[in-house]
Amino acid sequence: MVVGVVFQSGGKVELLDAAGLDLPWNARVICETARGLAYGRVVQPPHAPAGEPPQGPARVVRVATPEDEALRAGQRERAAEVRREFRRHAVARHPQVKVHGAEMPFAGDRVVVGFSAEERTDLRPIARELGHRIGLRVEARQMGPRDGARITGGYGLCGDVLCCTRFPAHERRITLRMAKDQDLPVNPGRVTGLCGRLRCCLAFEHPVYRSFRDRAPAVGQTVDTPEGRGVVRGVRVPEDAVLVRLADDREVPVRIDDLTVVGR
Repeated sequence: MVVGVVFQSGGKVELLDAAGLDLPWNARVICETARGLAYGRVVQPPHAPAGEPPQGPARVVRVATPEDEALRAGQRERAAEVRREFRRHAVARHPQVKVHGAEMPFAGDRVVVGFSAEERTDLRPIARELGHRIGLRVEARQMGPRDGARITGGYGLCGDVLCCTRFPAHERRITLRMAKDQDLPVNPGRVTGLCGRLRCCLAFEHPVYRSFRDRAPAVGQTVDTPEGRGVVRGVRVPEDAVLVRLADDREVPVRIDDLTVVGR
């Protein structure tokens, strides 16, 4: 049996050997990985692998204890202190740099600081200087705008927190075709997120819209419904329904499973 674990907010889901443990969704766990011990969160309870089970040392060691949680909280505080100090020195020398966040691995042997810039920027000298001063290894890692937005966080056009900070990362490439399939106006103000790239929700929601369009009648088609025959005038994808105008000029929502296309 394998279990799906993420090691950072919005990170990739990694399949690990469940080691026979009962691991419900959202459980915090300590895992053995190729990078050493890591603190993660269960997003897929134990299940049989679809293909070959994971090989190597990737496995869950135990459920996180209160001591582990206290240690992790202290590591986050320490990483935040390093981030503030790193940002002060980095921005003083490179004003265009944006420092997004810092993370200390569970082993506690270093702090990784993430930053972004329009051009390739080498901040390793600043990381080394800071590391010598505080007695801790500091790594500076330049990242793209998507990862920067994921670490920084914020709110999207929908008014909710960014998808990239709430959900595990998807592996599909985000394209304008996804926006067109969802009948969204293809203009930057509607389809781009805070990172300046196409919004992650396009990829998350695209399978629902594709499935709907494969099953739903087109606008203008005549259909039979429990309330009589009518013509499709619109769609309501979240409800898995279409809007049908009946012979008496009433427009009613009808679920796809409850109608039949005339002539099909």
